Amino acid sequence: MSNMLHIISTTAGHEVLFERIAKGDTLLFIASAVLSLHKNSLSAEKLLPYCAHFHCYVLEEDLLARGLDADDILAEIKRVDYPGFVSLTVENEVIKTWN
Repeated sequence: MSNMLHIISTTAGHEVLFERIAKGDTLLFIASAVLSLHKNSLSAEKLLPYCAHFHCYVLEEDLLARGLDADDILAEIKRVDYPGFVSLTVENEVIKTWN
């Protein structure tokens, strides 16, 4: 089975998402979902154990647009720019958007 890219744009419902993704899948947080990555947030605390099983990314432009930078989010989350976003869509055969 091929890996899937999950594009997450919502700050809610991550528990449902985590139940439906497979080990090795890629998560990309965009739009307001980047707020849930703040290292002092409850949602980031819940996400942390999953980072070992999934490839976790955040769209850097959306992070900066919300006044956050790399020091504000979990260290396990990799930052990508728009070309990186495109690369993730090319690398993953199946794409699911969560909004």
